[in-house]
Amino acid sequence: MRKKEAHILIVDDDEDILFSARVWLKKFFTEVSCLSQPKNILKFLSEHQVDAVLLDMNFRKGFESGQDGLYWMQEIKTLETQLPIILMTAYGEVELAVEALKNGASDFILKPWNN
Repeated sequence: MRKKEAHILIVDDDEDILFSARVWLKKFFTEVSCLSQPKNILKFLSEHQVDAVLLDMNFRKGFESGQDGLYWMQEIKTLETQLPIILMTAYGEVELAVEALKNGASDFILKPWNN
């Protein structure tokens, strides 16, 4: 199978998620980058051409509302308005998915995902 010429950015504070997502996506895309700190997203995007972002929704321990991901998605959209952003969370509810999609997410994935 031929890989698609694309650069995917994965942002998650869980190193196991970053590792497994990177290994899986490297089968399909030419470049996969990972960040464990969302505060580094805007700098990374200003320095690299990215075709899509997979973004976790919860970065603070004890907070499972998804607001972190919604915040960072809006920050990304101020820099890259057309960049596809796929939000992911282990604490998903229908209301959160609807809110994410209404606010500009391209898709919403529940963790753990099925490859």
